[in-house]
Amino acid sequence: MVHPRLASSLRSPFRAASSRRQLTTTARTSSALVLPASEFSSPVTPRNSLRESRIDALRHVLLKEGNPSRVWAHYTNILSYFSYDSLPLELHQQVLRHCSPPPQTLRLSAAKRLVQGRKPEHPHLHEGRFQTIISNIRALGCTPSLQDYHFVLEQFAAVGHHVGSLQVYQELVHLGLTPEPKTFGLCLQAIAHRLTLPVLKVYRLRLIAQTRKTLDDLMSDMRKFKVPFTPINLDLAIRIFKETIDKEGFDTLVKWAYGIDLANPDRPPLQLLESQSQPDVPCIQPLSTHALNTIIDTLGRFGDISKLVQAFEVLTQPLPQASQHLFTSFDDDEDFGVSVDVPTPSNFTQPHASPNTTTYNMLLRHIGRAEHAILARHYLVQAIRLDREVGSILRKEIWTEVPLEQIKAPQFAINRMMLLSVFGHTNRYKNLGLMRWLSTKIPRILRDKKRDLEYYTELRHTLGGSLSHPIIDADTETEIAATAASLPSNNFSSLLPLMTRSKRTLLPNIIGNIQKLGTAFDVDVNDQTLPSPQPEKTFNIDLHIRILTRDISEISAFSSTLDKVIGRTTQRMKERLGRRVWANKNIYISTENRRAVVSRERWRDIVRFRPRRELITRIQRDIARARDPAPHLQTPGTPANDTKHTSSNTLLSKFQSLLPS
Repeated sequence: MVHPRLASSLRSPFRAASSRRQLTTTARTSSALVLPASEFSSPVTPRNSLRESRIDALRHVLLKEGNPSRVWAHYTNILSYFSYDSLPLELHQQVLRHCSPPPQTLRLSAAKRLVQGRKPEHPHLHEGRFQTIISNIRALGCTPSLQDYHFVLEQFAAVGHHVGSLQVYQELVHLGLTPEPKTFGLCLQAIAHRLTLPVLKVYRLRLIAQTRKTLDDLMSDMRKFKVPFTPINLDLAIRIFKETIDKEGFDTLVKWAYGIDLANPDRPPLQLLESQSQPDVPCIQPLSTHALNTIIDTLGRFGDISKLVQAFEVLTQPLPQASQHLFTSFDDDEDFGVSVDVPTPSNFTQPHASPNTTTYNMLLRHIGRAEHAILARHYLVQAIRLDREVGSILRKEIWTEVPLEQIKAPQFAINRMMLLSVFGHTNRYKNLGLMRWLSTKIPRILRDKKRDLEYYTELRHTLGGSLSHPIIDADTETEIAATAASLPSNNFSSLLPLMTRSKRTLLPNIIGNIQKLGTAFDVDVNDQTLPSPQPEKTFNIDLHIRILTRDISEISAFSSTLDKVIGRTTQRMKERLGRRVWANKNIYISTENRRAVVSRERWRDIVRFRPRRELITRIQRDIARARDPAPHLQTPGTPANDTKHTSSNTLLSKFQSLLPS
């Protein structure tokens, strides 16, 4: 089909000349030109010349890697005058990769629109271009490659288009392509990024339900295609489970990835035992301290304190032969009383990891938020003991004259966050007994840390200035660590702080955290290798001294605040109970372990209130002590002296007026 405007230009000039001349002449044999056979098979026509010129222009734009809109304009110009089969498959694929800006640019532009309050009509501006090119490739009778779909998934992940990512994934599976770990990683990346974007409150529950369903389908297909969980995909999946609070999905993920059944963490999962005889079983990843912290944090977010404590105890202190210490109930017996023994593979090692400071911080924080004062007290005592054990081991290694470069860095130290978690529980529920108990433990903690600080400071002075580790300013180190932890990658974070400080009008009924934008891209989905074990950190005496100094300063300030809160809480409790006593209501007497009505006189003895006459006597004694012992050295009628006596006499007169006549 030729465009009407090109009808005259595409008419053959030879045909136009013969139409003006009606005579038929015979050329002489001597003047006849013999053309090659190839010229007759593919004549060079104006239409072909125009097509080749347009294709050359498209190739030139692709080589220059120019503006994506210019590439798309050349591509649509060819399709407007010629059919889709006029371009080879390679050109369609090249146009697909150059018709849209890079993912990093899309993320920045999408963030700008969100900060400015402009919501795009479509999640991805160039989704229609991708659909057109993929349709043209399939119309050629060819199947788009997996890399073509990966490019589209990368584009959708950059803007959090999780619905489009799922549709692309379903299409490539329908075409018979086998998905790879990168395929699932890009889909998970799109979902994780979408959960960080602002969303209306009325649509939040629907979004969570959609992401749950999508994640379940993806995990089911991963088991179907026997695609193992890479560390990157596992990290993204756990982030999604944290946001959606999907307990069953998280249990399945941990069971499949780490071989841990959270319902029975001291036994291998049954699915793992059944798959031992099958070939091509996905490998189980080792449980690291970071993975342990993730499990503890996720279970704490779910609010399942029982499973949280169970997982912490089993995964940090596994029994060598757990089956020998388990109680066999009647549920494990068959009808004829024969015990059922579930065999454990000989090569199976119980997953376990060593806890660190972050582990106890998360554990005590989640326990403190729940009504579990006994567990909070228990694990704080355990943390205090572990802190002393770690300190003793470190000192013994130093006393044995082991070089500092060969000593492992301590992974645990009690800090203010652990104490604050227990204090938060006591302050919320007004547990004055636990609050007083906490105040008795702080002096010992400070004493031990000050002793350690004195010892390591003297040790550093003994070693002299020739230290293997340079001294870094604490403020600079804290700033760098905070910046690295809070900002995403790929220059996306460098723009967000500037944009968040600018004036913006966001609706109050929109849920979203601007600072979390781009955190789903901190991982590289192209990395499909198992993480190599990180080298163990060696002891850095300068860093250790800085940590001790920081902990002492923070715990000392916390101790001062705790004393004030205890005094205020005690006074308010006395006032509240005193109002009940004055109203002839019963109160609980701990010494009698019952509730009883107490007289006012006995209540004064219980709370140790001083009589008013003793207070007046004390005030009079203070006034006498405040008088100048040498009046001849002071000018009579000094304003300060007169003010002091006036205020004291006023206070004394108030107390005397309160006394019964």
